[in-house]
Amino acid sequence: MSSANDAAKRNIPSMQRLALDFVEPGMVLARDVYDEDGTIMISAGTALTERLLARLKKWEIRSAFIQNPRITLPEIPAALQEKVRNQARLMVEHAFNKIRRAEQFSMSNEEQETVHAVVEEATQDPLAVVHMAHIHRNSRDILSHSVNVALLATATALSMGISSPGPLHELALAALLHDIGLLMIPQDLIARKGNLSAEEAAIYREHANWGYAILQQSTLPDSVAHVAQEHHEHADGTGFPQQLTTDSLHPFSRIVAAVNAYENFCANSADTGGSKAYLAYESITAGAGALYDLKVAKALLARLPMYPPGSLVKLTNGLIGVVISASPAMPHRPRLKILAHADDSPVENSFILDLEELEHQTIFVKDILNDEQAAKFMTMPQ
Repeated sequence: MSSANDAAKRNIPSMQRLALDFVEPGMVLARDVYDEDGTIMISAGTALTERLLARLKKWEIRSAFIQNPRITLPEIPAALQEKVRNQARLMVEHAFNKIRRAEQFSMSNEEQETVHAVVEEATQDPLAVVHMAHIHRNSRDILSHSVNVALLATATALSMGISSPGPLHELALAALLHDIGLLMIPQDLIARKGNLSAEEAAIYREHANWGYAILQQSTLPDSVAHVAQEHHEHADGTGFPQQLTTDSLHPFSRIVAAVNAYENFCANSADTGGSKAYLAYESITAGAGALYDLKVAKALLARLPMYPPGSLVKLTNGLIGVVISASPAMPHRPRLKILAHADDSPVENSFILDLEELEHQTIFVKDILNDEQAAKFMTMPQ
């Protein structure tokens, strides 16, 4: 049996997240599609047909991860992570359901083991965790959002030098439950939180106080309730609900606040027709020290790919390429496989261009292709 390390050395087709409107029959699914209970509905490797695409739309799935046959990348082992992700989603759902039934939430032994598994995943391969978090939700999926925040928060804590199991488990639990107060907010406000009146926005902001009130009545550590209340606070006191500054925030709240903002930005931009991970990266960079604790922001950015592997990008000289890798020292200058000329015509022989190694660094990434453009280049003759 091959080990996870062996699996990581295999090359597999790159994947691209595409809005379903741009997925064509014949494209091959790169990731399993799950239902809300964690059951696989369509397996990775399936060639999509008109019938399957219609089924995905009926299930209200807005995007899918599609194999890009034009480029292969090292495989990131995901079998165990998929299992852990589903366990964590079910745990958060269980917590939400207990609160809906007006029951006090307490942790079972099985749920405690799930939190430990989340931490173990992040500890074993933080970079793989960051990659997996990038590709697993749409903007309305609160459960997957909670799991992503827990994974990224744990990876950020590790980057900050926090390595003791106790604090990491407590942080992961707090991150998993940070949005539990949304249960008390009308669902239509959550669905359109970017377009609210002043009165509606005030109601939405109350989810932080509701989360604190709910979790204060539980048997969980106090830090879990503090994170629920403080995950929208800003380092400079401009956040909500209490306008606290960094010195007044729980250390875990400082981590979750930055990670929560980053993860929400990525998911919202992906649902508008193309992942803009680099804009989320830049938003954390711009907010470091003002909106987000400076130490936390630096630790988070150290883990994040500005342009995730597999991203299709356009350079300032017009060339189109796919990101293969990037150096942590120069995340804005990735290594690319060039696929097309400035006039969109395919290059006869694709070649590697490492922006970091260019003697005269006058070429930069201009933009990530939107879904319509990405679909075009994925189907371009090789």
